[in-house]
Amino acid sequence: MNKKLLLAFTGFFCTLLLHAQVRDGRTTIDTTVRSAVIFDSDLSQDEAEDAIEGYFDSLHIEKEKGKGFIIKKSLGYMLFKRAKVELAGDAFDYYFVVEEKKQKGKDASVVYMAAAKSGTNFFSYDDKAWSELKDFAAFLQSNYFEQHKLYVQLAGTNKDLEKKKKKLEELLKEKSALESGISTDSAQIVNFNESLMKLKAKKQ
Repeated sequence: MNKKLLLAFTGFFCTLLLHAQVRDGRTTIDTTVRSAVIFDSDLSQDEAEDAIEGYFDSLHIEKEKGKGFIIKKSLGYMLFKRAKVELAGDAFDYYFVVEEKKQKGKDASVVYMAAAKSGTNFFSYDDKAWSELKDFAAFLQSNYFEQHKLYVQLAGTNKDLEKKKKKLEELLKEKSALESGISTDSAQIVNFNESLMKLKAKKQ
């Protein structure tokens, strides 16, 4: 019984900790202020946007394009429609605004996430689904963004490895060519010396 209580309390405090890392706030969507879940990230603005887009790509949901027939005007936010995400029961429309967070060293970002059942029916703090939205935001921050960083590092390391392999291959080819050249030169030197010795023997 004590172990069960300990596990229950551990899970409860872990949930509290994750929710402490995300907070309620507001963001502007199409000139209207909406309730939003906010969290900080050590990813830059571009990296955070890539991570968010990558997550929804994994669900086969494309980011909504900007308005305009020929020249697309930016929406000012990232929108993914009818998405059924981690830790949320139903499919909602998700809006993200990512802002750059200037600091010493590597740039970071602040992510604002709003959601709607459909169209302009946005969720607010007192909706039942709000806790699920905070759970999803916490998942993005503590899990998926970390996955994204590892994927980026893995891709970078693989790229660096391929460059080194190619360089090694070039060096091995150069080594083989040099060895062949040394062998040819050595054989010529032997032939030249033999020819010289024969000429000297005839003179005597």
